[in-house]
Amino acid sequence: MKTRILVYGSYAVGMTMKCGSFPSAGQTVPGYSFQQFHGGKGSNQAIAAARLGGNVCYVSCVGRDMLGDAAIELFKNEGLDARVKRSETRATGVGFCMVDDIGESRIIIDFGASNEVSSKDIDELRDVLASSQILLTQLESDMDTVLYAARLARSLGVTVILNPAPYRAMPDELIRNVDVITPNETEARQMLGMPADADISDESTAQKLMELGIGKVIITLGKNGALLADENDIQRIPIKRLVTPVDTTGAGDAFAGALVVALSEGKSYADAVSWANEAASLSVTRYGVVESLPYRNEL
Repeated sequence: MKTRILVYGSYAVGMTMKCGSFPSAGQTVPGYSFQQFHGGKGSNQAIAAARLGGNVCYVSCVGRDMLGDAAIELFKNEGLDARVKRSETRATGVGFCMVDDIGESRIIIDFGASNEVSSKDIDELRDVLASSQILLTQLESDMDTVLYAARLARSLGVTVILNPAPYRAMPDELIRNVDVITPNETEARQMLGMPADADISDESTAQKLMELGIGKVIITLGKNGALLADENDIQRIPIKRLVTPVDTTGAGDAFAGALVVALSEGKSYADAVSWANEAASLSVTRYGVVESLPYRNEL
């Protein structure tokens, strides 16, 4: 049985700083509580899967800088088979967030080197992809390369799972080359061209997504678990144990990592979604993203 999971996606360093009020043009204001942390949905989901026992190969690119060095050290410590390039021209991806005293934020993101992975790089990993059971990818990377990887995976009989986050418009061909899509409620409605608060049931949303040609739709529902839909059934899968959340930032990445590990081990989709619910539920009881991702013995 194929058990390898190939995760293609972004790595970026998150930097946050609090301030009393945002600076206006040309103004400098004092800040406090600066923090720096590993991020990027591809990296987060690869680490989530590895911590839960998955046989993970992670594909991305970082710069030849101190942030890139830290990323390589992270992947080594997490036991990832990291096929990560070092860019000669682009810096490691970063995101900077300012948060004021009333909790409003201003965010700037440059994924930098992460966008340097090309179709040529995917071709060079053809044997790795061919020996994988699942390709997991997201929308923080170069869209042409995401499409190319999905198309190649499909041609090799590899299951393509797309976490369409953060949402942006996708070519129809990408949707046609996806086996399983895992949006949250907002992203699911955006895929249909609806506002995030559109008055439509999750079941109807899932049905409309399947009409686009997607075989399985999994909509994550926060504290309400997830909805699993295919041509045979639409069912809600609740979280078994309710928790008190302290930080929901990494929940989607914990869910995605757990889902692909469970599927790679032969679990049914319903059981895999249930397990992923529990991983996401545990992650929200901790602060941070990478810091919150659970290990298998904990789950």
